[in-house]
Amino acid sequence: MRRAIPFAQKLIDRTSKHVAQVHFSFAVLPSGNMPTVTVGGEKAGTYEVKTEVFRRNLAPMFSYISAWNYWRYRREEKCKMVIDAFSSKETYAWRELTKSCDIVVVSHGDEVHPLISYADIVAFLTDVKLYNAEEDGRQLTKPNLEKAWDGVFSVEATYIDVSAISKIKWINDDQIDYTPYLQKPTVFFISDDLSAKGVNTEIVEEPVKAVKKSKRMMAMQPVKDAIRLAALSGYSFRFYDPYQDEKYVADGDIVVYMGEASKKTAEYLDDGFDIEIIKAKNVKNKLKNL
Repeated sequence: MRRAIPFAQKLIDRTSKHVAQVHFSFAVLPSGNMPTVTVGGEKAGTYEVKTEVFRRNLAPMFSYISAWNYWRYRREEKCKMVIDAFSSKETYAWRELTKSCDIVVVSHGDEVHPLISYADIVAFLTDVKLYNAEEDGRQLTKPNLEKAWDGVFSVEATYIDVSAISKIKWINDDQIDYTPYLQKPTVFFISDDLSAKGVNTEIVEEPVKAVKKSKRMMAMQPVKDAIRLAALSGYSFRFYDPYQDEKYVADGDIVVYMGEASKKTAEYLDDGFDIEIIKAKNVKNKLKNL
């Protein structure tokens, strides 16, 4: 942290002049005033979820929820929204966003897309600034956010409260399929390591386990090389899960494999799509030509 904070601050100092505005979204859903949230209702009956559980489920949804929150104050504005990949059941917020906006979803966007990564860095530094502020300046409010970035960014902050529950609560148990909006091409990494299963999925009830899996995979040099290849090429990146990701594969994708079983999966996909297959250790050679 001693190195990360000043590095992030230096990056912001040198680039903030290129940012017209930073929009902050946050949720205010106190369980004391609203102990449960009624979800469902489409295709089946409704049921109650404790508000604290609902808030936890908002975390893996929040990249597109914050995009929707931005849009609802700018319904006439024409812009392209770049959104980090997420995990969410169907909501009216998602339906409104896709109906009204030009969006692209980037898998592992915080690693491969500069603007999503930049937004993450701004969020990280905002947390640092509020934590180090005087006690009355630590709360997540618009005045405190403006003060934290005074002279650096033009800041707008809007919050999501109980008045927006009907839009952000899930209306059925179907997972959102963002395949039509996924940034293409994609670099897929396939490994024989079975414990890699699920690293693309947010496990809401046990988030620590998901993070540990992802961190372990991210520490591998072949994975770092594959992510760098995606970032420099303007592609998405995904760890390939044979039970979930077949629908995401398309012509032009790159499949990086490590292990004999993974090689067979890559060759199987090659029979159906016009893709490039690379052995994991050879990705570094491709990077030399970029």
